[in-house]
Amino acid sequence: MPSQTKEENAKNMGLAVFDKDSDSGEICFANEFKDKVVAIHGHFDKDEDGFLNYEELRSLQLCTSGNDMDSSLYVMICSAFGCHPNKGVSIDALRLTYAAEGTDVDEDYRKVFEDSNRQKSKNEKPSKNKSVVEKEDDVYEVGENGVDIS
Repeated sequence: MPSQTKEENAKNMGLAVFDKDSDSGEICFANEFKDKVVAIHGHFDKDEDGFLNYEELRSLQLCTSGNDMDSSLYVMICSAFGCHPNKGVSIDALRLTYAAEGTDVDEDYRKVFEDSNRQKSKNEKPSKNKSVVEKEDDVYEVGENGVDIS
């Protein structure tokens, strides 16, 4: 069996990393990017209208960067992406935002979903001896046969 040249090895390595989706021919990283943008958009689109209004985009900004957003910045963002401020930022506009240099969809995805999961687990702590769930100030203790003993 003949050995491969460095160029062939590099080409094969590149194919493994940038493997194409067999159905569409798109690079898989592109699909992962789209999925993360869709998930972030969906997480903050509380009214489920397909657009991020001022409050929804402001929440995304606060969650991912810690910086607040005023309404004039929101209007500028909408104008830059061809979105009407009364409607909000579309998913395509959010994709363009994350495709720009200086943005990191992976980091923001982690902040949104891993931090929110970590926060949920902080608020719910099972006890070792009894079935106890603590949610902030509420404590529910359950004895044998599911009877509330609080």
